[in-house]
Amino acid sequence: MKKTFPDRFSDIVIFFIRPIVTLLMQREMKVVHEGPVIKRNHEPFVLISNHFNTWDSFVVMANVKKNIRFVATEVAFLDFSKKIGMTHLARAIKKRVGKHDYLATKRIFKSLQQGYAVGLFPEGDNTFYGETLDIYKSTGKLLKKANVDVMLIKQRGGYVSQPRWADFFAKKGTVHTKTSMLIKKEELQDLSVEEINNIVKKAIYNNDYDFQRELMFNFNRKKRAEGIERLIYYCNKCGSILSVYGEEHDIKCHKCGTIGTINEFEFIEGNEFDNLVEYNHLQYKNIEKAINTEFSFDVTLNTVDTKKLKNKSFGTYKLTYKDKQLSLSNGKVELTFELSKMKYPVNTMRHSFSFDYDGITYNFTDIRHQFVLYEMCRYLNGSYKD
Repeated sequence: MKKTFPDRFSDIVIFFIRPIVTLLMQREMKVVHEGPVIKRNHEPFVLISNHFNTWDSFVVMANVKKNIRFVATEVAFLDFSKKIGMTHLARAIKKRVGKHDYLATKRIFKSLQQGYAVGLFPEGDNTFYGETLDIYKSTGKLLKKANVDVMLIKQRGGYVSQPRWADFFAKKGTVHTKTSMLIKKEELQDLSVEEINNIVKKAIYNNDYDFQRELMFNFNRKKRAEGIERLIYYCNKCGSILSVYGEEHDIKCHKCGTIGTINEFEFIEGNEFDNLVEYNHLQYKNIEKAINTEFSFDVTLNTVDTKKLKNKSFGTYKLTYKDKQLSLSNGKVELTFELSKMKYPVNTMRHSFSFDYDGITYNFTDIRHQFVLYEMCRYLNGSYKD
């Protein structure tokens, strides 16, 4: 299939700006790579990788010379500058999170037929706590139908230098990547969808704290605990909900004081758990305590026009939670959302929580506690990755 003019224009632009983007990325992090560099003339393939932050696609591209069309969540297109870059320059493939998206699937196959590689992050979201997330169950079906080689670039180390929840990142982190062939196209037809999914899950799984124990990098990150309330909603010392916050390097609780300190190697001292992966497993076991409590905080309320990819802001609202229901009020307007009807929840960046409700896509921004909303929806409504 022939490339269109926008595709050729994108190829030319990417050729010239790739060195600039590489230099910008090198100011943020160092990429240590193992394995072959994928050449420009390589046959079309699907490239999969685990997902740790917004630099992922650039980290992956550092050792792939072939042009890639990445699949990205539609919420990432809401920012005007990103929309221009992702739509016209990168020619990214927009995908509705959690929904069957015929147009996205069609563009994936079209890109492969045009000779491109397709970049896929099967988790669909980058980790808040340092461990690989569940993958979309449609991944195996897509790979089987695409019938091209499946390549893997495994990433390790990126989360601990730039935790998604943090207010401050390390000045320069180190990401270790490794390229390998995961599934040859000849093997796909003999594998079931479930078998392909299991291969992918095993291949991309990473616990960044386990990797950090091996290398023990000192990232010299300032105010290491600040922003922790984006992730932690349960105090594992007193059991209170939404009482945890960060101050300098200390993780604190409004009710029981300091509950831990994040050291220079990103491990927690003075707590039952020395890492946020194990801590998060514990707090999810106590998610019913969050569901049965009451809390409130401020958010900026937006609705999303998914066709025009525009965010319409309605200003600051007080969000109040009680009895499996969210109430939003700005003193003049009141809105109510039942958790059981909040579909396709997704966290984007550090400060955005989106979901569908009665046919409308809502987006809460300027939010410091989105993870608890996400986890409550996931617990009550089941996985949105089915």
